[in-house]
Amino acid sequence: MSRLLSIAALALAATLPTVVQAADFTFAGGSGTTATASFGSSGLAVNVQGPSHGGTQDVTYNSNGLGVSTGFLDATGIGNGESLTFTFSQAVNLLNLKLAEWDLADHATLTWGSNTLNLTGSGVISTQTLSLSGVTGTSFTLTGTSLLTTFKLNGLTATPAVPEPATYALMGLGLAGLAAARRLRKSQA
Repeated sequence: MSRLLSIAALALAATLPTVVQAADFTFAGGSGTTATASFGSSGLAVNVQGPSHGGTQDVTYNSNGLGVSTGFLDATGIGNGESLTFTFSQAVNLLNLKLAEWDLADHATLTWGSNTLNLTGSGVISTQTLSLSGVTGTSFTLTGTSLLTTFKLNGLTATPAVPEPATYALMGLGLAGLAAARRLRKSQA
């Protein structure tokens, strides 16, 4: 009977999800302008692209993070009507955004799929981490939506949205354990 309980406990443990490590992406540092910026963390990759307003070099980066450049006199942050699109190597749960130079005047939208989330600055100029919930997808667009908006994407945190292969292996092991327990029970009856 204790063997049967052990097998049942193993089967239950196998059906529980594995702990997925969060990937922290930091976009601060360096300087320059590029067409696409690529980053990796904890097995995830993300490509960041600007709006391509007729140019090929519209993602800017500096010590505060990523922004957009649409021309000679444009500030390097994400301004009104400017956007950055970040696309992950697989579906993710986006846990937070870190926005630099974010203040009361800043307004933005985060869009993914058919969903839109409005973001509003809540303090003095600083770097703020905005926690997110239920934001799942592979591609996200962050767009400035106010005339006084100018901020930078300093970083973000995401976790894979789909189970890892180890999760399926554990579930298979659990099902095999249940089958073995059932056979054992039949042979003892």
